[in-house]
Amino acid sequence: MTMTPEPTFCLFCNTELKGRIDKQFCNAHCKSLYHNRNPNTKEALIRKVNKQLRTNRSALYKACPQGKATVRKEFLTSLGMDFKFLTHTWRSNGGNLYYFCYDYGYTPSVDIRKVVVIQQQEYMKKP
Repeated sequence: MTMTPEPTFCLFCNTELKGRIDKQFCNAHCKSLYHNRNPNTKEALIRKVNKQLRTNRSALYKACPQGKATVRKEFLTSLGMDFKFLTHTWRSNGGNLYYFCYDYGYTPSVDIRKVVVIQQQEYMKKP
């Protein structure tokens, strides 16, 4: 007497699966939807931070499309900038500390309501 294995079902859409005995999803779409529906808490935090970093970089780019500009902090904030999120810092030979979001950075201006925004240059990159 031959035993027929119990049917298995897709973890996302509950469709009966055909094929390998250890199959969990009926297709790649269901697999993706299942994993995106149940996001890992750690991954959710990483996605949130990365989203803010991209928003910051976009705000700095919009404020400084030519490579260097002085702008009001409130203008950057209106574009979604959150000054607590950055990717790295760089100190100039003159002692100014620049805060970067990828390839755009800023340093406080003489006027505390403004910042100097710059695009990263080759000499600023670590060897």
